[in-house]
Amino acid sequence: MLKTLTNITRYSLAISCAIYITGCSTAPTTSQLIDTQLSNTAAHHSPFHNEVLNMALMEMNNKNYGKAIDLLGPLADFGILVAQLNLASAYERHLPGNERTAVKWYFKAAKQGSSHAQNKLGLIYAYGHGVPKDSEKAITWFEKAIKQNSADAMFNLGHLYQQQLSENSSYTKSIQWYMRAADVGHPMATHHLAKFYAEGSGVKVNESLALELYHSAAELGVPDSYYEIGKHYNIGAGVRKNSITAAKWFQKGATLGSADAQVALGDLYWHGKGVEKELIQATKWYKRAADQGHNDGKLKLVEAYKANGTLPQDPTNAELLSQRPSKKSNKKLRGIQW
Repeated sequence: MLKTLTNITRYSLAISCAIYITGCSTAPTTSQLIDTQLSNTAAHHSPFHNEVLNMALMEMNNKNYGKAIDLLGPLADFGILVAQLNLASAYERHLPGNERTAVKWYFKAAKQGSSHAQNKLGLIYAYGHGVPKDSEKAITWFEKAIKQNSADAMFNLGHLYQQQLSENSSYTKSIQWYMRAADVGHPMATHHLAKFYAEGSGVKVNESLALELYHSAAELGVPDSYYEIGKHYNIGAGVRKNSITAAKWFQKGATLGSADAQVALGDLYWHGKGVEKELIQATKWYKRAADQGHNDGKLKLVEAYKANGTLPQDPTNAELLSQRPSKKSNKKLRGIQW
């Protein structure tokens, strides 16, 4: 019986390989991502399995999720963990997405002890993607991943508690998990812990500690941390006010993609603070922020176009020109990228 099942599985894999080869005009090159994932493949897998997995991961890397699903399916059925994880991810990313099927494969991977799958299930239940929203189940899955020292799960559990601020203990629990994640170098946990100290959320305001944490998060590559450091220098919070230094930090954050930093840098160019006044540079940075959907960036871009006397031919300009700056600023804390 076992021999028959094995032959069927190999036959399915062979068909998948044939489908893959038919649809490709050139042989794939093994990427660093594939090498990393294959290094986690169990020793009992045959070279044939590894070759199919290699091809599937290349398709994932190239965002050909339909082909990846065809190749990964037989491997996932065979119980190969890395195939199950990537198959779940492929179902999430494929258009149209199939969240329920993704959940199914994350469950199978989680049962094999994958902390990544356990953390993903926590997020799935926290947001109700493919399953009914259930905070208790989300917490359970995050805790399972945390037992395996998943820094992402620590951060996500902290964020879940942050979203439940109607409960008296929420700040305490959120800070606790952000601290644990920050202690093991989680970038976003460090950034949001800094925000707590900067804003006095659940703790006493401590600008010096907030700046220290923002610097740590910036070193870990968080673009918005560069913006926050620049903001401290721009208004003189915890440090001596210095527009030139602020401009340098805004420039770093803006280059890395922080929309807030792009708008802030545009403002400095617009008013000539810390940098030479250049309306064209200001317009450029407003445009980058607007392209990311930043509301202030969109409104300031319209004003910049009007001031420059130019309006690039862009279909979005008509919509932008119909907007008017609001009288009051109701800026909210930017959300976390999960």
